[in-house]
Order: sequence, then C-alpha cells, then structure tokens
Amino acid sequence: MVSGRARRRSLIHLAGAAALSALVPGRAAAAARPASLSQDDLARLGRGELVSVPLDLDLPEGDYFGGISYALIHAPVAEVAAVLADPGAYRAILPMTLEARVLSRRGQDAQVYFRQGGRLGSVAYVLIVRRESQGLFRFWLDPSHEHEIADLWGYLHVHPQGNDASLLTYAALVRLDAGVTKLLFSEKIRQFALRTPALVRAYVEGRRR
Repeated sequence: MVSGRARRRSLIHLAGAAALSALVPGRAAAAARPASLSQDDLARLGRGELVSVPLDLDLPEGDYFGGISYALIHAPVAEVAAVLADPGAYRAILPMTLEARVLSRRGQDAQVYFRQGGRLGSVAYVLIVRRESQGLFRFWLDPSHEHEIADLWGYLHVHPQGNDASLLTYAALVRLDAGVTKLLFSEKIRQFALRTPALVRAYVEGRRR
C-alpha cells in the first residue's frame, strides 16, 4: 500500500515543479507557467476535456488540499484575462460563489469579499487578488478580515496556445480548521474548485457566441 506521504510526493511530481512553486505564496518569485503536460493530456485538452491533478501538502502551518487544473479556451489571452479581471464575472466562473464584491483597490491589488457554499451552508472570507501580468492573477487570503476558512492561496494563468486560443491554468490550495466540515467536505470542495477552468471557458466562449 502506498503511504499518504509517498502519494503526495507522486502528485507533486505529476503536477510539475514550475506549477507547484508558483502556488506557494510569497515563497517563489518565478512567474507561473504551464507545467509539462503529456501528449495524452494535450490530446484531452484538444477534445475539450478538463485536465486536473489533485494535490495534498503537509506544510508547517497544517494540511492543505487542492490541485491544478487546465482547460483549452477558444479565445485569445486578452479576452480571457479581461474576464478574470472582472469581479462581476466571479459568480459565473468560480464554483459555488454566492457573492463576490470588491472592498478596495490599490494598484494591481483588489481586496475581494467572497461568500461561497450551497444549501448546507456557506463560508465568507476576503482575498487579495493581484494582477501580476496580462495573463497572471494570484490570490491569497487576507487574514486581517474575518474568515471562515483557515487559509487559501493560488493563481490563474492564461497562456497563448496557437492562434486565437488560450490554455488556462488554475491552481489553489486550501486549509480548513479541524472539524466536521473538514472531514465531510474537503474532497467535495476540491472537486468543485478544480472545475474553475471549465466554467471560465463556458463563460468566455458563451459570450463569443
């Protein structure tokens, strides 16, 4: 039987060191870029499938779960990035988002309040969303505001893929406080979150049509 730690190491290898280093907030200066995708992954993307890799990490702060997912979008980088930069689109492109509103802006940083959940309840928190380049957006929890999750960070990166197409990479890691919510809903939260590139694609391509 493969141990949990060995499984995590294998998942990190699959995700690609570049993508993983870009996930760590404030600990890696390298710009996010697509991890090495296999020919099978590229073929799946070309067929319109979502490619995702789950990640589980043991960090000094606690246990994090999340992953990295990819989708091919038939639109140029500027068009996809414009949607990612629009908080008015967040309810449509971020799973289970019930409310999203900008609290403040400072330079390339936006302080955004989120409430996410479903019929069994919701959680609220504030993220700092920073646009670092035309196609790279990083986000992390703002601990100065009340928050009903322990920690969250990640990024969205739009990379040109041929003519009039883009590869969208979404990556996020979440830490929940110990309790029933963590036991019952961690995997469900991961599954919903990794659908983000597919929702962005549906929104962008739907507007084009």
